[in-house]
Amino acid sequence: MTAFKISSRAAAYLLFVLSLLLHSKTSAYPIITDVDEGDTKCFNFNVPDDDDAHMVFMVLPDEVDDTVEEWFNSRMHEMTSKGSSMFMKALPEVSKEIHQKIAGDEYNGRSNVYLKVTVPKRPVLRHQMFMWYAPIVVMNVVKAAQRGKANDRSGPPPSEYTVCFENKNSGEQQGVKVLFDVVLLSDEGQEDALQNSIIKKEHLTPLEKNFQEGIKAANTILNEMKYMERREARMRHTAESTNAKIRFFSYVSVVVLLGVSFLQRTYLKSYFKKKKLM
Repeated sequence: MTAFKISSRAAAYLLFVLSLLLHSKTSAYPIITDVDEGDTKCFNFNVPDDDDAHMVFMVLPDEVDDTVEEWFNSRMHEMTSKGSSMFMKALPEVSKEIHQKIAGDEYNGRSNVYLKVTVPKRPVLRHQMFMWYAPIVVMNVVKAAQRGKANDRSGPPPSEYTVCFENKNSGEQQGVKVLFDVVLLSDEGQEDALQNSIIKKEHLTPLEKNFQEGIKAANTILNEMKYMERREARMRHTAESTNAKIRFFSYVSVVVLLGVSFLQRTYLKSYFKKKKLM
């Protein structure tokens, strides 16, 4: 009976490790949002307690070539992927094909699109103009927010951050695409030190060691799930906004069609009366 209990628990741990491996292989690409000329779009992010985060942003023209957008999106994904050789490093030099596509356009230098990162009751963390095709990186936003309020560190660190993109361009076809991603960082150093101090106990068995590692991995998964839930809510809000615009355009199209039909009918009726055909 005892052997059966041990084998069942071992099987449970094996399933848990497999699920963790599958989870570690899944990754999400940066979020892409459109900002029209003269418009401002904001997003809210929550960082779990005892964690920190890096934020990466980039602005592209609205009519950018699909190949160029895919290249920058992939490079930024590598830049924000934990374990990647490019993690939080500068973007590599663009290929000749991409350079030819962006060298001849008018989008060079200053974009007149601004990034603003704020946290409640604290100074502005970052307010900066984008350069075309150049990323803006905000490292360790929690530590930066705490430095921004050096006179009051007795309270808990901030957890809610607001990111706004302001497009100050004017005129037609001045919309932009903003790529951005938030990389959550867990305080793994303290957890590893605590884990090592527990493992050093002589009575700790391998099964108990696996159990402690499972708890640590489960907490990491829960933090990731909460983050993905907030991200899904933001994307749902964007989809609902797009659907509302499409419905409004459909209503306007129907009104215009009815108006044109009424004008055609009135004109033909007057024409036939004038020709004494009716």
